[in-house]
Amino acid sequence: MVVLAIFFSTYSIAAGSIELCEQLSICEKSCVLNAPLQNLLKDVSLLALGCNQNMEIARDVAYVAGMVARSHGFEYVVFGTLDVLTDNDPNPLGKISRSPFITAQIISYMIEGFVSAGVVPILNATGTVNPDVVRSLLTRKMSCPTLVEDKEKAKTLRKMGFDVVFVTGKGELLGKLPTLNVKPPIDLSDLERIRRKALEGAIVLLNRSVKKISVNDPFSVTGVLVFSDEEWILKLAEQVLKGERPSTGRAP
Repeated sequence: MVVLAIFFSTYSIAAGSIELCEQLSICEKSCVLNAPLQNLLKDVSLLALGCNQNMEIARDVAYVAGMVARSHGFEYVVFGTLDVLTDNDPNPLGKISRSPFITAQIISYMIEGFVSAGVVPILNATGTVNPDVVRSLLTRKMSCPTLVEDKEKAKTLRKMGFDVVFVTGKGELLGKLPTLNVKPPIDLSDLERIRRKALEGAIVLLNRSVKKISVNDPFSVTGVLVFSDEEWILKLAEQVLKGERPSTGRAP
């Protein structure tokens, strides 16, 4: 398996432990940001990316999210999921798609985006793991350091062929965490443009029979689904409902 360590330098943080932070606060030493994507880019969730027809937007989103993380001092960012969306999912915004293929493709683009931004991506494998997502990633020869609950979860993933550096929920390192040898200057100038592009690309027409706009509700079956309640995106959704503009997203 070709791992994205090809982007990393030979320097690394030796096996031991590292601090995990769940808030986007200032990090003054090597630590890992473990926060929902929408905390870095307002309203842009994993599911919003999965509902974009243009899946490559995930690369741009990860790039600017990585820049946000770096601006707070973070060198490592937890992202993504190895699970898929299911009916009545308690955390739908934390999933990418019902499709393992789309999930793996978005993850692959996000890995590229984070690395380009100068942060090391750490894939979130806590919770349920869908074997088809793992297989799709292995087929793409894409992987990166991965967050797991404990050593047993790491052992399970290794048996599936997903043999990477693991970080446990308590910050224990199972292997050497890589660092990046090239970091571009921190630049947040494109953040709002990319954020809006991602949200505008995830306006999903479900059924025009009911004039309804749902926000962050992937289980709605009528009207239009969007991922922000900002006025500008709601106006675009109204235009889609009226047939004045085409929808831009795919059903979750």
